[in-house]
Amino acid sequence: SAGRAIQSDLTAASDPRAILELVATHADDFDAIHAATAMHRLATHARSRRDREAATSDARFATLLDAVARRLPAMNSQGLANVAWACARLEHHPGEDTLRAIAEGLEAELAGGSGVAGGNGTVNARRETRPQAVSNTLWAFGQLRYKPDGDTLSSLCANAAPLLKKFRAQELSNAMLGLAHVEHDPGAAFFDRAMRAAWDEMRSFEGQETSNLLWSCARLNRAPPSELIDGLLEQDASANLGGMASPLNMSQCLWACARLDRPPPAAYLAAAEREIPRCANRLNPENVDCVLWALASLGVPLKEEAMAALTSACARLGDRMDAEMLVKAHWAFARLRHRPAPGDMNRIVGAAKKLVGELPDEDRLTVMHAWGVLRINPGDDIVRAFTETFRAGTGGDGDVPGDDPSESNEARLDGASCAKLLCAYGRTRHQPPPAHAAALAARLVEEAETDTLHPSAATLGLWGASLLGLKMTAKQLDVLARDAVSQDATRLAPRSLAKIVWALAALGYDPTAADLAALRARAAAAMPRLLAKDQEALREALSRLGERDLDFALAA
Repeated sequence: SAGRAIQSDLTAASDPRAILELVATHADDFDAIHAATAMHRLATHARSRRDREAATSDARFATLLDAVARRLPAMNSQGLANVAWACARLEHHPGEDTLRAIAEGLEAELAGGSGVAGGNGTVNARRETRPQAVSNTLWAFGQLRYKPDGDTLSSLCANAAPLLKKFRAQELSNAMLGLAHVEHDPGAAFFDRAMRAAWDEMRSFEGQETSNLLWSCARLNRAPPSELIDGLLEQDASANLGGMASPLNMSQCLWACARLDRPPPAAYLAAAEREIPRCANRLNPENVDCVLWALASLGVPLKEEAMAALTSACARLGDRMDAEMLVKAHWAFARLRHRPAPGDMNRIVGAAKKLVGELPDEDRLTVMHAWGVLRINPGDDIVRAFTETFRAGTGGDGDVPGDDPSESNEARLDGASCAKLLCAYGRTRHQPPPAHAAALAARLVEEAETDTLHPSAATLGLWGASLLGLKMTAKQLDVLARDAVSQDATRLAPRSLAKIVWALAALGYDPTAADLAALRARAAAAMPRLLAKDQEALREALSRLGERDLDFALAA
């Protein structure tokens, strides 16, 4: 009778202070159900961060945790799940011992298929564990970043797999989310059953469940069936991705598609194009980072209005931008060939100026390359700051070569990096110190001589050298020209060949008759696959190199 009264009071209480007062009065009389109920009610009604902090810092909360710890061995799966869920909602880690006991208790109940021994020696029929108990416990472990030992977690997942057919949409997504957060692959059997259950429940999935499920699958490197991905995203698109959670849900879905190398259906991209301008002012750094990275990885730029809203959000967040976001944003802009509006770009450049000291060489190159691709000069002072570590010279500005060229900063760079720098300088119209530019070109030639220079690097390097009007020796140009001509046709795109020939002409290359014949042959093969303007540029370049038969392509 007293126990029923305590339980009635707990379930009726809706104020955290009233619940904690009941704890102070009756904690010594709590049984397993009372302890789990008190935790669950407290987490349910402590809705704001202020309420949660007030509750968990109250001395009576420690009394409740002590009562929970004493009653854990007597709790069934629902009670254990309520405690785990409550701790996660309250953002309170109860300690390894408590979470271990919850994991082992749930695993034991799931594994005890033959029933459990009663106190009088009889065997009681085991009540089947509810899907919600499994889902809430896994979700809580994920939120608290607690990973049970491998055997316990693997056994829990294996024994929970047959229950998945009864999971609802939210239970499926929460279970998968928890496993993803603790980085535990549940195995093929669990995953396949979860995906079949998701297919059966597809019409029940809302935006958050869809994004959590797809994000979790991507984090676990397990791809759902393509029909399930398309079906969930098309259903999400039909609701126009609206709501306060749309920035998070949309960024997670796009990130998952990119990670799984599965472009979203056209209907979803169209919905994203409509939603981004509406929610741009609510995008946080993580949202912008995920969306830009996903679009660039998939190679699917959105329409101008959406891209402009996205880059404006990126600029708005300049003061909160960290080094990783800065580099990813520039990489994405370059991949998508999207040039932000001048005002937005100025704010992003301001962030770059602030963060340059935190960037390693590879990231500095990425940003410089992006400025080159987008034809943006952020200012000569900023370019010098970004390239300071690449310039050799006893004077510190690269004008005077060091005593030993092999120990120069340029010598640390590979050919691809030298090519990126040369091209970035040329495209941003920044004139680097002559000794520095010459050292970069020399490294490019060194790799060409050993046949280790990638065709794209040869193209970038020669293009950059020509834009800068760099003076190169006849021997250097011979090496680069022969390297370009000797490349396998499958490795060198026709447009890259055209750029190389144009650059050689601009640099004053004087080929031998044999070299010119080799260039002509490669050009003739490339002509049919070039646009008209590129064909004309290639003919002009060959003419400057000494070719007299400008109709050779037609004959070929």
